[in-house]
Amino acid sequence: MTLNTEWIQQQLQNIIQAPFTIVSWCSEMTAEGQSADSVMPNRSFIRDNKLYFPFCASVGELAAFMVEARHLTDRERQLVEALLGNMEQVWQNGAQLSMNPMYSEEERMNRFGQWLIQQAANLHSEEEIPEELQLHDSLSACMVPILLNGEGTQEGGIAFPQLHRLLASYFGGEVLLVPLDKQSWLIMAKKELLLGADDERDKDAETRDTDFTESLEEVLTAFSLGLYELIANEWVGVFHLAVSKPLIPARNLPKELNMLWETIHLGKIFHVTEHIHFSWELHLERLLNRIPKEQRILFLEQLMKSSVILKDPETAATLDIFFQLDCNVSETAKRLYVHRNTLIYRLDKIKQETGLDVRTFNDAVLVKLYLLLYKVTKRK
Repeated sequence: MTLNTEWIQQQLQNIIQAPFTIVSWCSEMTAEGQSADSVMPNRSFIRDNKLYFPFCASVGELAAFMVEARHLTDRERQLVEALLGNMEQVWQNGAQLSMNPMYSEEERMNRFGQWLIQQAANLHSEEEIPEELQLHDSLSACMVPILLNGEGTQEGGIAFPQLHRLLASYFGGEVLLVPLDKQSWLIMAKKELLLGADDERDKDAETRDTDFTESLEEVLTAFSLGLYELIANEWVGVFHLAVSKPLIPARNLPKELNMLWETIHLGKIFHVTEHIHFSWELHLERLLNRIPKEQRILFLEQLMKSSVILKDPETAATLDIFFQLDCNVSETAKRLYVHRNTLIYRLDKIKQETGLDVRTFNDAVLVKLYLLLYKVTKRK
């Protein structure tokens, strides 16, 4: 690991208001009668009216910051010695050097994001996460991945530090924020921050997995709704969230990122009024999206022939709610704020036009498939 000497030089000039120069270190630069070993404890020396501050830039490499001695008072000289000493100590302890930790974190996450995009584009490469990113420990924990994707050009968008602080506050702990492009971010938080510790679920081993899976989806849904509202208060324009179940990122994160991208894509096609999309809710949509266009068109023509009623926006909206509520007539009428008899009239009209009664299972399946295939076909 190498320190950014140019950045340090700029900081010294800003603090002291004097021009510093970076020079290579050599044994001849020691003061007269002073050995090289005695220089570092003193932190500085004067030679030819110039003041030198030796500095360890990397393992086995010494540099020095040089300034005209007349530019510094004794107190300022001591201040520079103290600053450099503290920076060097931080580096020797293995921490990344930066007086702006958030900037260092942003750089690290940007590099990780670029690496992740490359791996997602070539899943056969199976490269290890670069060691210098120091992410192995974080990505070895079970985490919940969330993809944040904006639409169009976002003027005055959220900066990395602002969004990172917002997310850390909402999750109540450490969160990884990975920039993917100007409009997309990958958010990862430890599972415990959303769901609590597994040992809190005091259940029999035989029933724990089933109960956990059911409650997991409910908790993730509620948590994502709150996250969407939080970001909406700061975000400029329209954005979407894609959410997956917990996983260990170090194992298959590039593959999961592709799944999240597909979830966003499918959500925009099949559920245009929604902005939060869950990967576990789009199995049928994912399957239908992969059917060749020619086959989709053939199915639509054979099923409906000349009928156009299902292309009517009001009819399509009615059926979407009807299927969401498990074909329950009473609940659908309440959701649509219409009388039950009004809804029955609409369903009877669909039956007359298409010959399909959506109150029966087989016909409901066919109409559901028609609506989904029509959405994906007209968009492509």
